[in-house]
Amino acid sequence: MLSSSKIKLINSLRLKKYRERNGLYIIEGDKLVREFLRSKRKINSLVVTSAWKDKTDEKLLHEADELIIVDERELKKISQLKTSPGALAVVEIENQPRDIKSIAGNLTIGLEDIQDPGNLGTIIRIAAWFGIDTIVCSENTVDVYNPKVLQASMGAILHVKVIYTDLAALLPEMIEDKIPVFATTLDGVPVQSIKKTDTGMLLFGNESRGLSKELIAYATHRIMIPSHRKISPGIESLNVAASAAVICNEFRKET
Repeated sequence: MLSSSKIKLINSLRLKKYRERNGLYIIEGDKLVREFLRSKRKINSLVVTSAWKDKTDEKLLHEADELIIVDERELKKISQLKTSPGALAVVEIENQPRDIKSIAGNLTIGLEDIQDPGNLGTIIRIAAWFGIDTIVCSENTVDVYNPKVLQASMGAILHVKVIYTDLAALLPEMIEDKIPVFATTLDGVPVQSIKKTDTGMLLFGNESRGLSKELIAYATHRIMIPSHRKISPGIESLNVAASAAVICNEFRKET
């Protein structure tokens, strides 16, 4: 049975300030919870229905520090999903320090002020698909532990490290270390025409504003996805997650 204090804690974790204060976040749904349990991530509490428990390996259930059995009505009090998730877990936030060395030898994604949780979650999935292990976000990018980001990532968050830092401070360090920075801009050269690399940062900007002039100034290359028809209202640009998918695919073709 869920105590009132536990309900209050779990519901508070919908907000970033309480996730940061408690060092915890929540995940929901059969597939996502099972993947987290198998991953050996630190699970603080596992809240499940009896039906979910009965179809789950006992060893997997023991991965959580605390197991709480509830009925559908109780689970609905703490769930944000339209249909019953069957399981919800409270997970400890892992420290993800900025490490320029881990960026230097690999292809990474940089995100400036992405606001839509669905976009960030989808980009995490894209990164995992294309074997990109690290995403570096500006400090104003939506929180990776936002429940909507985690749902959209579909478990890919287990395979991609997401770091928050001051990109305006990081990019000069990258340039000094000869790490290429590929900025996506409307005036860039077609991505198909540049020589690809398996190192460097693919930099994407805010959904409505794009990249800031401050960050574009550090780019070693400006790239774009050419349109195959005349630009007109409604198709001025691609969604940032769609752009990330196209550009990651281009970079992985030759590397």
